[in-house]
Amino acid sequence: MRAPDVLVALVRGAIATLALAGTQGIWRDGDLPGLVYFTNVSNLSFAVVMAWAAVASLRGRGQPPAVLKVGVTLFLAITGLVSFFVLAPESPDAPVVAFGLTGGQIEHEWTPVLAFLDFVLLDAHRRLRLRAVAWWLVALLAYCAFTTTRGLLRPDLGYPYGFIDLGALGWDGLALNVLLYGVAFALLGLLLVLLDRVLPAHALVGTAGREPAHDGSGARPDVSGVEDRS
Repeated sequence: MRAPDVLVALVRGAIATLALAGTQGIWRDGDLPGLVYFTNVSNLSFAVVMAWAAVASLRGRGQPPAVLKVGVTLFLAITGLVSFFVLAPESPDAPVVAFGLTGGQIEHEWTPVLAFLDFVLLDAHRRLRLRAVAWWLVALLAYCAFTTTRGLLRPDLGYPYGFIDLGALGWDGLALNVLLYGVAFALLGLLLVLLDRVLPAHALVGTAGREPAHDGSGARPDVSGVEDRS
């Protein structure tokens, strides 16, 4: 176990804790209907992936698959951008939930930035292929299909966001919004894939992606964190 990896694990554990603090209404208070919000799904997924990555950093192997790790980074980037450009500002009297921050500040501002910094600094890179963008787009479309089906079957529950509100937009308006957001989603995902390809293969901080020194045992080095492009 190397000191930089211990530091990385501690940082990732702290980030996972912050993401859990922002979503405590769901996992602590049992607000399962809150899972209809893309923000909450993204942040809970981020907490799980960061906890996984923290343990992997301590073990020196077994990092989360790049398509999952960077996918969560993409979802949080979308969460932050939509919050900034589309959603109404958080109420000034929103309660503080942890660390002097409101739930909105944690989920819409802090975790998107921390996810991107973790991707750039602490991840091994050059592990993604372009088809990852297609998988991420499928996840977005599945979410839209779920919220639309839920709204059709239970009109009393409504829709989580106005820009996917079938009742207010109609099918044409909904299809247009899904197309526009889908294109933006795919382009942002493509940018992350391209960034992954130009960054160093190994992590800038910690040893993720670096081949361990040969120990003389004849065992092959663990390079599971780096995709084979041969």
